[in-house]
Amino acid sequence: MSTEWSLKEIYPSFESEEFKRDFERFSNFREVFNSLTLEDNLESIKEAIEALEEFSVLSSRLGNYINLTLTANTTDETANKYRTLFGNAYASLNSAYTKVYKFIGSVETDITADEDLKDYEFYFAEAKQQYKHLLSDELEDVIAKFSISGGDGWEQLFEAMTSGVEGEFKGEKVTLSEIRNMAYDADAAVRKEAYETELKMYDTIKEPIAFALNNIKQQVLTEISLRGFESPLAQTLEASRMSRQTLDALLEAIREYLPQFRAYLKHKASLLGHENGLPFYDLFAPIGESSRRFTIEESKEFLLENFKGFSEDLAQMTKEAYENNYIDFLPRKGKVGGAFCSNLPFIKQSRILTNFSGSLSDVVTIAHELGHAYHGLHIENHRVLNQEYSMPVAETASTFNENIVMNTVIRQASDAEKVALLESQLQDTTQIIVDIYSRYLFESAVFENREKSFMFSKDLEQLMLDAQKEAYGDGLDPDAMHPYMWACKPHYYSSGLSFYNFPYAFGGLFSKGLYAIYQEQPEGFVEKYQELLRATTVTSAEDTAKVLGVDVEDSAFWKKALAQVADNIEQFIALTPVKA
Repeated sequence: MSTEWSLKEIYPSFESEEFKRDFERFSNFREVFNSLTLEDNLESIKEAIEALEEFSVLSSRLGNYINLTLTANTTDETANKYRTLFGNAYASLNSAYTKVYKFIGSVETDITADEDLKDYEFYFAEAKQQYKHLLSDELEDVIAKFSISGGDGWEQLFEAMTSGVEGEFKGEKVTLSEIRNMAYDADAAVRKEAYETELKMYDTIKEPIAFALNNIKQQVLTEISLRGFESPLAQTLEASRMSRQTLDALLEAIREYLPQFRAYLKHKASLLGHENGLPFYDLFAPIGESSRRFTIEESKEFLLENFKGFSEDLAQMTKEAYENNYIDFLPRKGKVGGAFCSNLPFIKQSRILTNFSGSLSDVVTIAHELGHAYHGLHIENHRVLNQEYSMPVAETASTFNENIVMNTVIRQASDAEKVALLESQLQDTTQIIVDIYSRYLFESAVFENREKSFMFSKDLEQLMLDAQKEAYGDGLDPDAMHPYMWACKPHYYSSGLSFYNFPYAFGGLFSKGLYAIYQEQPEGFVEKYQELLRATTVTSAEDTAKVLGVDVEDSAFWKKALAQVADNIEQFIALTPVKA
């Protein structure tokens, strides 16, 4: 078993005839799009769908090969060259592609009369809905071109400012990412000094970033008005295939359970010697110790043992991923950090990147990414244009896998290890619930205020503090909050994607709710769960949930999921009494 992944299943190499042939075909695909008649009849519609299918496979295959090569080695000169060529080719095809997609959204012919097209009923319905918000070809082209120097330009400014700013920590120059990573340090003095250094660093770049945020949000407001959306939130909900009623039910449940999260934060504060709530710089302070270590082979056996008890196909997929070199395990020079999974339905495989060091946390990370691969396994037999799922359901299988592993580990752990495991879980859950809620409140306030005025840094700082106070309450020390959280999260700085926050809460809690159903009614669950995963790409979030009899528009489901978190909080507090 190799510790590096194999990409030869996608293409043998950049020099191979297969890669060169596909790249040339992709680069000239405008000719294919322009040759279509685009008449409202079954024959023309089928030709357009076949062209879109081929384009989708080509772009996915080429793009994944280039990007996966680069993530494993960012200095690969050939891959860097092709990334530029691929990006330019893709941009040149945008107007031709949009014209074909608009045609799909405009057709009146009954596509269900054709056996080949019937599978695309949801795809056509979604295209028809999006067609309502598309503008003339000329305006779409103008918006795309102005975005390069508009929203995209402001986003680049944000990236340049935050990646380029330097601070001084203990006599050495540090970047923003380096100083933020110190929030996890075991030394309390390091965490506090790092937090203070971080705030000083934002102070030197805050106004340019404020201008970036203002102008990006103004562009969003202008575009959604032109496209006929009621609000940026309405646009995001439509893209998420999710109703406002579902969002309201989710937020209602979150608000009801905020006191339990605040109790956890105040208890953690007491354990760390704070009397007035938890300072922001100690949100990620480690509590307890977990000394368990794994080799790569041991991680494989551990996961197989856990997954076999749930589903044989999950275990088999995991075995194949390890043995067929689908996982790139170890950190090395030139390889990117973090972890991710890329599903490759065109070869019915996935690739997983991680930076394994042997900790239990690393094993849970592999389990998480294998969840994405498992999701891919159950949608790979869909038709090509039916393989995309929305943000809210994207973390369903990955978080479910985490639940499988963590529940087993916590049950088997000693009390000392259990403290570290529970606290790690609660840290993560607090982020996807409480902090995400604060980000939702902040972005809502930003859009509301941007319609009336320009917001300087001091205004944005106050909006962020207000949002944190409403979400965290007395769980946070009011004298040690984080007024610049708007200046470090890239999620706010996209003109094409607003409210990149609540989908995290949806995904995390949706999986917890499903896991609760599994624990209560294991008989027949796996088959329904697999059906649910297949449904994620061809139905709304609400209809996906109904596969397992869940009504996500009812807050009761979300409260049941949050009740599991409340139980973990009670368990953590019971295991860690505060010494007098």
